[in-house]
Amino acid sequence: MSKKKKEKEFSTAQTIKRIVIDLKPIALRLIITGIVCMATVALSVWCPMILGDLTDMIYELGGGVALDIALFARLCLTLAIAYVASGALSSLTVVLMTTTTTRYYTRGLRVRLSDKLKRLPVSFFDNTSDGEFLSRINGDVSNMSTTIYVIIESFINGLLKIVAILILLFTINVYTAIAIMIFVPLSIILSALIAAKSEEAWKDYRKANGKLYGFVEEDYSGFETVKAFNLEERQKKLDFEISETYRKKLRKAKYLSGLVQPIIAFTDNLAYIVICLIGGYFAVSGTDGGLTVGQIVETILLAKLIAGPLESIAYGMGSLQHTFVCASRVYKILDMEEDKPADEPNLIPSGSGEVEFSHVYFSYSQKKPLIQDFNFKVCSGQKVALVGPTGGGKTTIVNLLMRFYDIDSGKITIDGVDTSKMDKSVLRNEFGMVLQDTWLFSGTIYDNIAYGKSGATREEVMAAAKQARIDEFIENLPDGYETVINEESTNVSSGQKQLITIARSYLANKKMLILDEATSNVDTRTELIIQKTMDELLIGRTSFVIAHRLSTIVNADIILVIDNGEIVEQGTHAELLKKNGFYTKIYNSQYEALS
Repeated sequence: MSKKKKEKEFSTAQTIKRIVIDLKPIALRLIITGIVCMATVALSVWCPMILGDLTDMIYELGGGVALDIALFARLCLTLAIAYVASGALSSLTVVLMTTTTTRYYTRGLRVRLSDKLKRLPVSFFDNTSDGEFLSRINGDVSNMSTTIYVIIESFINGLLKIVAILILLFTINVYTAIAIMIFVPLSIILSALIAAKSEEAWKDYRKANGKLYGFVEEDYSGFETVKAFNLEERQKKLDFEISETYRKKLRKAKYLSGLVQPIIAFTDNLAYIVICLIGGYFAVSGTDGGLTVGQIVETILLAKLIAGPLESIAYGMGSLQHTFVCASRVYKILDMEEDKPADEPNLIPSGSGEVEFSHVYFSYSQKKPLIQDFNFKVCSGQKVALVGPTGGGKTTIVNLLMRFYDIDSGKITIDGVDTSKMDKSVLRNEFGMVLQDTWLFSGTIYDNIAYGKSGATREEVMAAAKQARIDEFIENLPDGYETVINEESTNVSSGQKQLITIARSYLANKKMLILDEATSNVDTRTELIIQKTMDELLIGRTSFVIAHRLSTIVNADIILVIDNGEIVEQGTHAELLKKNGFYTKIYNSQYEALS
C-alpha cells in the first residue's frame, strides 16, 4: 500500500484550454489544413449553383429558347473540374490531418507521458495497474487525436459550409432560407442536449475500459498460476462480468452519441419537405420573387448539402464529449506531482558506506502507523540482515533508504549526508540491488548482464557471469551470451533469471548492496555456491540483506529483528539465540517446518 494522492479533476472548460495549448506547436499545419478546407467548402457550394444554371438552360428549351451550346459545354466542364478539385482537396485534407495527428500530436503526447512516467513517485505505480496506464497512454491518447479532426472537419469545415449555404439560400429566396433557419438551430440544440448527457456515459465507459485493460494484463501475466490452481472458470466468470460491464457502458455511450445523427436526419428531411412545398408554390404562382426550376433545384441541392455539416457537427459534439473524458485522464497523469528535485543536486557521499537512521517515522496510511521512531547506525562495511514477520517493515526500511518513499519525519544519512537533500539518481547510484522478483528485458543474456554498468566491456561481463557461477550454463547454450531472452523470459528458469540479475549486480560493483532474499529461487547446491561468492563480494561493502531463510544470514555482522516497524531485537546470530527471544522463535520454527 502507499500514500495515494487524489488525482486532479478537470472541468470541460479546463480540458478545452489544455487541448488548445497542446495544439499550439502544430498551429501552422492546422491553419494550412483550414485553408484547404475553406477551398473545399467554396467548391462544394459552387457546384449546386452551376447545376441550377444548367437546369434552367435545359428547362428553357421547352419554351423555345435556343440552347447556347458553347456556354452549356463550358458550364459542364466547369462543373466537372469543380467536382474533381473538391474531391482532390478533400483527400489532401485527410492526408494533412493524418500526418499532423499521428506524427506531431499523438506521438508528442505519448512521448510526454513516457517522460512523465520516469519522474513519477513509486506510489503511483503501486496504485495504478499496468493495464490502466496502458489504457491511458494508448487508448486515451488515440481518442484525443480525433480532437483535431473534430475541430477542423466538424466545426471549421462544417460551420463555414453552413454559413455559406445559408447566404446563398437568402440570395435565392428569403422564405426558403427562413424555413431552413428554423430547422438548423433546432437540430443543433437537440444535439447539444444529448451530447451533454453522453459525457457522463463516456466517463463511465473509460473507467470500465481501464479496468478491463488491467484485468487482461493481470490474467495474461498470471497465466501459469491460473492453470496451476485450476482457476480458469473463476477467471472466465470475472472476465465475463468485467466485459459485460464494459459492454453496457460502451453501448450506453454509443447509443447517446449515435442518437444525434438520426435526429439531424429527421429535422433535415422536414426542412427538405418544407423547401419543396415553398419552392413549388413560388414556381407556379408567378408572383414577384418567384423561383425558376433551376433555382428550385439549386435550393434543394443546397438544403441536402447542409445535412452533411449538420451531421458532422452532431458527430463532433458526441466525439468531443468522449475526447474530453480521455483528455482529462491523460492530463491527470501529466499534472501529477513528481519527485521533488534535490536541494543540493551535487551532494555526494564520501563513499565509506556509513548509514544512520535517526528518529525516523513513516506510514503508508495515516490511519495505520508503521515505522515509529526508528533509530539505527550501520558502520562502513557491515553486513546487516533484516528479519521478521511478513508486513513487519523490512522492505519498507529498504524503500526509505532508496527514497522510493520519503520519510514523514526524522533523518536518514549516508556518510553524514542527509539523503532527503540528495538527488535521487545520485543516491540510488550508491546502491546495487538484487531483488527476489527478478526483472529481465527482451534481449540477449549479454545485454541483460551488461545493463548493470554503462559501457561495460565483454571481459567485464564474462567476469561477472563467472563470479555468479552462471558462465558454464551460458556457454553451453547454442548461442552462448547471444542467447535471446524472450519477452516473457520463459526460455530461462526462475533460478537462471535470478543468477543473471546477481551477475548484473556484480558488474555494477556498487559501494553498498541491497539483497532481498537473492538466492530464494535457486536450488540448495547453487544457493551454497552463490552464498560463498556473495560473502566474498560483500567484504568491505555495506550491505542490507532482507532474509526469509535465516540460514543465509547467520554470518551477518548485525541482525535486526523488525516487527510492526520497530527493532525488537538486534545482535549477531549467536547473541540472538542466547536471548531465546523473538528471533529464536523464528529460527526454531523454520527448522521445525523442515523436520
